[in-house]
Amino acid sequence: MGLWKRGRRYWTQTVINGVRIRRPLCPPGSSSATTSWQEAVRLEKELIRSALEGSLPPQAHTIKLFDASEDYLKAKEATANTTRVVAFDRERLEVVKRVLGDVRLTTITARTIEGFQAKRRLEGASNRTINMDVGALRQVLKRFKQWRRIEDDVKMMTESGGEPIGRVLTDEEQKRLLKTAEANPEWEHVWCAAELAANTSLRGVEVKRLRRKDLARLDSPDIMKEFEEARTIYVRSSKNETSKRVIPLNQAAFDAVKRMVTRADRLGHTDPGHYLWCASQHHKFDPTKPAAKWDTAWRALRDAAGLPGLRFHDLRHTVVTRLLEAGEPDHVVESITGHLSRRMLEHYSHIRLDAKKAALARLSPVKHG
Repeated sequence: MGLWKRGRRYWTQTVINGVRIRRPLCPPGSSSATTSWQEAVRLEKELIRSALEGSLPPQAHTIKLFDASEDYLKAKEATANTTRVVAFDRERLEVVKRVLGDVRLTTITARTIEGFQAKRRLEGASNRTINMDVGALRQVLKRFKQWRRIEDDVKMMTESGGEPIGRVLTDEEQKRLLKTAEANPEWEHVWCAAELAANTSLRGVEVKRLRRKDLARLDSPDIMKEFEEARTIYVRSSKNETSKRVIPLNQAAFDAVKRMVTRADRLGHTDPGHYLWCASQHHKFDPTKPAAKWDTAWRALRDAAGLPGLRFHDLRHTVVTRLLEAGEPDHVVESITGHLSRRMLEHYSHIRLDAKKAALARLSPVKHG
């Protein structure tokens, strides 16, 4: 009972008026539990007081959209620089609530958001406006840790059309991207991440959460020796159980991971639990935390390579497309890529059909004039 740590972050567990309360102690405006003992003690006291007063917000697995939106907006008011920032999110969330109703956050899926996008289009909203609506909803889901399970299947609207964004790189574009990344030492972590994703279909979040111990079996006595021999990685931290898998590495992917291991060794990050793509702020590394984002470096890289608008997730889209164009069966593709939504499988089935048509067309006899 009382305070306890989950990793480096503080949680509380107590019983008030016969109701068991167990939750992370998150500071106002943050979706992550605090790592400070003093702050945890203060937050726990506030939580107990709120519970006794009957004003404690419900937990993520029971909270509904209306209450979650208000909780998010109150937290934002405590940290926002201007009132307009809060007012803007409130405006957008009013639209989201009107269209979706007071649903539980746990019931919101990528298909729910697709339906929302379609309804807003029928109402005459522009794609940019719809993206802002979804962006506000995303912040609410993030606060209650419900976004990660659907983030890779949610597609924002394009500027000019209503179709979800999705891009497949040509061989020349991919080579140009990786060659540009290799040329700048400051982009080493992004280059290695792109090499790994472009050769394995790993999601960005899966790359960021790769640890030294994920290079071998959990019971391996020598992680690096097994990695050198087996050349596989274990995706143990993903958005759902079906996405956890073992992936063999080709030479390019193996070299990318080996390069990050060498960098980790150089920095002294040698514990099995240390992240290879670890958190960094002001050139100070924390190997106990995964990288939060690499947006700035990624945008600079893609622009330098002449590929504006390219998303990191498009590397996964490219791998899946090429595997299916090569005629690989669904079960093989899913064993490599992890879970694919029904909607994406339907999309890729058209790619497979186009590839078959092209192959059969090449068999047609050439007509001579």
